[in-house]
Amino acid sequence: MKIISLTMLSLILSVSLFARLNPFEPTDHFLEQKEIIIKANELEKIKQDQAEQNRIAQEFEDQKMAELKIAEKMMAEKKLKEEIEAKKEKAEAVKIAIVEPTIEVKKTVYIPEIKENFKVLPFVKIYVVNDILTIEVDKKYKLLNQDILKPVKKLLFDFEGKVSFYTIRKDIISEDFKSFAVGTHMDKNFFRIVIDLPYDIINYNEQIDSKNGIITITKK
Repeated sequence: MKIISLTMLSLILSVSLFARLNPFEPTDHFLEQKEIIIKANELEKIKQDQAEQNRIAQEFEDQKMAELKIAEKMMAEKKLKEEIEAKKEKAEAVKIAIVEPTIEVKKTVYIPEIKENFKVLPFVKIYVVNDILTIEVDKKYKLLNQDILKPVKKLLFDFEGKVSFYTIRKDIISEDFKSFAVGTHMDKNFFRIVIDLPYDIINYNEQIDSKNGIITITKK
């Protein structure tokens, strides 16, 4: 028994000594440095992803502010135009009243009402005019697939593109449309737009202009 024990001890010491003398055996310091480098790379990747997401969010906010200013300018121009038209109509009515007192002149100008207008992303815009919802997507993102989920009253549109952004969900102030969501599937190189409807799918018509990246959904 003593001979066997001494033999085993000798083998263990030999293996231990070989591990210390083997120049290709990774040291504890090497492993620690390797782990530090891996963690540093992971942190750098996270920082880069966050920076990209922040950039997209800032672009969205800048575009939103720019569109708000344009909308305010359009409203001011519209108001000025209406005032000018009103003055013209009033002057014309007075003129006609002098020549033909019994004749009334009425003029009605129909202007479509924009109920909702969303600049969802730099390359996606959704807006509602009366009972029509329009989706505009930059033409470089091709429509890959569309689907109808009848039980839950949803319309799905998938566009080709490996883009990174947080999922966006918005309610729509309209009797004909409830809400929408836009999310990315980077692992599969596409992003999806989902339109949530208050009524059954059969109550809507879809028109897709793939060439120009425009989809219109109309309430019958």
